[in-house]
Amino acid sequence: MQPIRVAAIVDRTAIYGPGWRTAIWVQGCSLACKGCWNTSMWTKKGGEEYSSEDLLERILAADTQGVTFLGGEPLEQAKNLLPLLSDLKVTGKTIFIYSGFEFEELNDLQKECLEFADIAVLGRYIEALRDTSLRWRGSSNQTVQFLSERYSEVDMDGEASEFEVHIESDGTFRIIGYPPNNLNL
Repeated sequence: MQPIRVAAIVDRTAIYGPGWRTAIWVQGCSLACKGCWNTSMWTKKGGEEYSSEDLLERILAADTQGVTFLGGEPLEQAKNLLPLLSDLKVTGKTIFIYSGFEFEELNDLQKECLEFADIAVLGRYIEALRDTSLRWRGSSNQTVQFLSERYSEVDMDGEASEFEVHIESDGTFRIIGYPPNNLNL
């Protein structure tokens, strides 16, 4: 089984889907959307390789409602991601997948990944349509799709700009989410 190449993990976040979630940014994206703020995740090199088993163990240890896969482009690692998605479903964890692809562009393996997802955001980030007032999306063309009965539009709790500041034990910090353009740090 091939490992999943991961750029970053946040064990507990409340902005990438309903409830407390583990967020996993995968490494590698060929879409290269203009204005993307994760350009360091475009290359397939870099990040760290994780087995499906190691990621599952970390997700379960985080004691969250579910997991959100972002990127990079998660569905470009569909073959490697599929066993993890299957294992997560058995545990009862909810699954949220971000993808820059439109549904019509997906191959059968990528569609199979979405069959395990409860929520997906689909569509390329378009810089000219950037809208930080949207929940879970960076540009207004992207769509939120509820793929199971576990969630519905009510769980979005309306639209809102959301971001978190995570302070690490060494004093460094990182901002995740969709901060407004006028944020001064």
